[in-house]
Amino acid sequence: MEINYYENIVEFIGIVYEFLIEHETENNILFAILDGIKEDPHRYGDEVPDLITVTKNGDLKLVSIRTPPHNQVLSYTNDLTTIDALIDVLVEKGIELPGVFGFKEAANKFASIWCQKNNLNQNLLMNERAYRLESVSEETLGDKEFIIADESHEELVLNWAREFVLEAFSESPPEQDMIESHVERRRKSIKDQNIFLLLEEGKPVSMVQKAGKTPNGNLVNLVYTPPSLRRRGYATECVAKLSKHLLEEGNKYCFLFTDLANPTSNSIYQKIGYRPIIDFDQIEFVKKDS
Repeated sequence: MEINYYENIVEFIGIVYEFLIEHETENNILFAILDGIKEDPHRYGDEVPDLITVTKNGDLKLVSIRTPPHNQVLSYTNDLTTIDALIDVLVEKGIELPGVFGFKEAANKFASIWCQKNNLNQNLLMNERAYRLESVSEETLGDKEFIIADESHEELVLNWAREFVLEAFSESPPEQDMIESHVERRRKSIKDQNIFLLLEEGKPVSMVQKAGKTPNGNLVNLVYTPPSLRRRGYATECVAKLSKHLLEEGNKYCFLFTDLANPTSNSIYQKIGYRPIIDFDQIEFVKKDS
């Protein structure tokens, strides 16, 4: 196995593109992160991103990236022995990681070996499922007003974004600075016209975000409806409307992730037209009690 680090994002994308596009859905998060780094090298943090490839006999087998201080992110691979090789290099370099994100088999293997080598415990933060949509069920589109959020909605959007994070990670809340970093990025999302709101009688009732881009698709995330307004079909209509909008922009696919602990959301998205593709785990590493 050969492990290579890259500094030039354009060069890196050129090297990994053909490998990643073979499993575009499985690698949609990597495409989205790479697109973000290309636009702004410090979008996800002040430190220089780690851009890594693992090759075997000259063939690319695994792509892994990290935007410190965030998790190690793994591409899809059909050769899990690449995980061992990647970990050996990271340990040799003395890298410290908060966690790992990747498709279930790879993430769990990485976490198991990493924790054993570093005397850590692992904690499953979220078990997610990646979905792909190619067409929207017309019956889910509804007739409510759907708008792009602007600066007049900033306070509402940022409050909802904070509530979204606290709810998503309620069992293991992230550090306050991580929460605020997430919320602050939503401020830029508003300026970039990537936050959308569903209105009922002129008042926002649900939110969704146009997120990272892949070669043939677009990621949808930050789906949030306040608890008092749930079970009225708002989230379904909100996501359906954005999904249709993204397809009309020329995307072949829309992608999203669901928390498998929430069967309601998984049912909602399938009603819209999303189909399950593969499961992902987000695992954090924690120190053992002394």
